[in-house]
Amino acid sequence: MWILLVLTLADWTGVERLVARGDYRAAQAELASLPKDSARWHVLSSKIADGLNDPGAAVTAAEAALQLEPRNESAHVQLGSIFLSRNTPDAALEVFTEAQGLLPQSLLIRLGRGLTLKELQRWDAAETELRRCLPNLLAFDALATTLMQRGRLADAALLAQKFIKAAPQDYRGWYFAAAAKEAFDEPGFEVDVRRSIALGPQFAASRALLGKWLLKHDRVAEGTIELEQAARWRPDLVQAHLQLAQAYRRLGRHDDAAREFNIVSDLKEKEKAPRQRLLFHRGTSAGRTQN
Repeated sequence: MWILLVLTLADWTGVERLVARGDYRAAQAELASLPKDSARWHVLSSKIADGLNDPGAAVTAAEAALQLEPRNESAHVQLGSIFLSRNTPDAALEVFTEAQGLLPQSLLIRLGRGLTLKELQRWDAAETELRRCLPNLLAFDALATTLMQRGRLADAALLAQKFIKAAPQDYRGWYFAAAAKEAFDEPGFEVDVRRSIALGPQFAASRALLGKWLLKHDRVAEGTIELEQAARWRPDLVQAHLQLAQAYRRLGRHDDAAREFNIVSDLKEKEKAPRQRLLFHRGTSAGRTQN
């Protein structure tokens, strides 16, 4: 009985707020003062370790939570997310699929599985799972991205309108609507993309899309400004640097153009490099990295 009382009185919310802010060291210190014999403690410990870039400890803590509570939704989501965020989607799929068998009604687990299938480019299965998660905004985003990647622009345009209706203040819906209009050369593109930028000024994809469109319509100076902003907010966005190089060349800024072309070349070389993955051995040495 006294254990239940201690767990009830523990200040979990303080730790959760620190984790949400990304203040992982402070969260770690505060968590150390709380009772350690609960799944909630281990899930928080996993999130902190994950935030501190210690995936081995993060996996161990998440699995410890599942040992205590095999049907703990947060622990399953946390464990799958560790692998998904570290280029190990096959392991993430195993985690989310197992969790779905235990908790078939969980939206978060279905969403995690849909995102993992998307990462694995299992497009049809991903679309099925993600559609079942609507109107979750992350599902809208992932599904619209999937449709765009598959060239299903008309379907993406219809989904974008549903996205906007569900969340008119979310910049992503307006971005997808604009992207579809740009592809079909339909009117209303500039209004939609500028609405996206107004709602999400740091969203590089919208600025890059607008910059590309402005260059296409010979508004080079305006386009250059948008592309510079896109490259600032997303330094690894290849298309922004490529379009910016072309804009500089059209403006006669040849040194700047050469610099941007070099950046594009460097980014493409980095894309070819093998990405680190996590080893996955359920319950033992999971969480170590491999190339």
